[in-house]
Amino acid sequence: MSIIGAEDEDFENDLDPVKNGLCVWYLHLLAHFLIFIFLVLSPSQLCYLHADLFKNLSTKETKKQFVEFYNSFLDKSAILRVQIPHNVSFELDRTRPDLLSEEQQRKFVQDVQLAQAPEIIFILSPIPFIPIPLYLPHSSSPVLLSSISVDEGVLLPEGVLPGLSLSGPTPQQEEQDPRLLELEQDPPNWREHTPPDTLKDLSKKETKRQEVINELFATEHAHVRMLSVLQTVFWKPLEREELMTATELATIFPSLDEIIDMHYAFYEHLKKLRQHNFIVKAIGTTLLNRFGGTEGEWFQKLTSRFCSHQTWALEQLKMRQKKDPRFNSFILEAESRPQCRRLQLKDIIPTEMQRLTKYPLLLENIAKCTEDTLEKESIQQSAECCRKILNHVNEEVKQMENLLTLKDYQRRLDTSGLKPSNELYLEYKYLDLAQRRMIYEGPLTWRVTKEKTLEVQCVLLGDLLVLLQKQDDKMVLKCQSKSNIAVQEGKQMLSPIIKLDSAFLREVATDRKAFYVIFTWDSGAQIYELVAQSVGERKNWTDVIKMAVDELKKTGPPSDLKRGNSILTGGNPYSPTT
Repeated sequence: MSIIGAEDEDFENDLDPVKNGLCVWYLHLLAHFLIFIFLVLSPSQLCYLHADLFKNLSTKETKKQFVEFYNSFLDKSAILRVQIPHNVSFELDRTRPDLLSEEQQRKFVQDVQLAQAPEIIFILSPIPFIPIPLYLPHSSSPVLLSSISVDEGVLLPEGVLPGLSLSGPTPQQEEQDPRLLELEQDPPNWREHTPPDTLKDLSKKETKRQEVINELFATEHAHVRMLSVLQTVFWKPLEREELMTATELATIFPSLDEIIDMHYAFYEHLKKLRQHNFIVKAIGTTLLNRFGGTEGEWFQKLTSRFCSHQTWALEQLKMRQKKDPRFNSFILEAESRPQCRRLQLKDIIPTEMQRLTKYPLLLENIAKCTEDTLEKESIQQSAECCRKILNHVNEEVKQMENLLTLKDYQRRLDTSGLKPSNELYLEYKYLDLAQRRMIYEGPLTWRVTKEKTLEVQCVLLGDLLVLLQKQDDKMVLKCQSKSNIAVQEGKQMLSPIIKLDSAFLREVATDRKAFYVIFTWDSGAQIYELVAQSVGERKNWTDVIKMAVDELKKTGPPSDLKRGNSILTGGNPYSPTT
């Protein structure tokens, strides 16, 4: 076969008709291939093909599929949202999609399908020199890209996959994390992919071990997916719609990006361990790399920051939903999306804390089923690291919740009741509870005399025991006296604030639920009789007060706790470097 140069004058005339036909066929095939490339990610084409499925569905299947179709393509926050005809949009705004009749659902699907034609034709229009037959809905006659108006529906040749619009990706597509495509699918079960002969050779103990490892893998997969929902369904759309600032979101979901990356990396390492027949031989090193050493410390730091914010974050979101109808509407729509799997935002935020509580038990169960001594030691060491991380996070969560409680008490604090004692009023009229560390709190009964008792909220701080009285919405610090005569004569008053550096405890012989706090100050010694709600609660109170007094004697007055000040103005309770 001779090579014909392009400069040959008789080039076109010398081509054999058959060869010429082959060239046209190749060009035609190439055109289809280009269409395929351009159509890989188009929401419009995916919507069009999805809509075509409704032609052969039963009534029950139609109702089920329509809700999925709505969530995928019609919902305002849908990642694959497409152009919607006005009549469909208007009707769906008035009625829940699952309450529509089957006839309405099928009609809306057809209208939405037809509305995608302009974009599909736009994709095909760059190659008009190839006569690609298109088919009108319910028509068997092929027609040409030149005889179809943009208002008419078209059906691309069978086998063409969803594609990429030439107008560029939508904002929803840009924020779609490729990792989510895998995470949305349930992970493969090890039993289903392990050869039968291999399964048969496993001992009962080893089979149990593989089951627990598979559970660790599957639950890590589910956890990464749920964290990604926080990011893609809530965080990014909230920022894009300017419903919350970047700073506010970083406070509500602190370190979320880093936490997702860490969990995803752990998930990927677990997945690699399953590559040989889905049987995991050694897992100890992978676990130690995640939960031990510097990586474990960094994991602890990030999860502590995220989890300690969750109570405060949920309260902020709740308040914003009450005050801002647009924000509330967004949250409700986001929560209705299939990615949330019927969970509300208040259920999703605590998942990181819940995940931390499951690691120690899972790892302990793996260790119990592990025969190899060194492997078993590594897994047990990893479980211990998990327990330390969990204990640290629990303590951070507790301190944060205590801080929020003190912020609330401080907001409602009324010190005017100290005025009968000029000395006390001058010292404590500007008392800021939130600048101190709360150790314990709870209701107690203050027996001022046999006839006079007060219900108080007792708050144990690092250096003070504070007795607050609830009056309406206020928390009142009020001096007390054992007689009206003492008040009239300006005699010694009982302070609602007890300094721990000069306090000690005694039992009450006649009441096992009561205890004495003896407090010495400039005006003399005073005895306070406090009654708990149970014997056990009385022991708790006496134990924590003794510990606080002993700690105060060893270390001196505690330094002010200032890291929570910014909560009052809606700022970040922790600085990034804390």
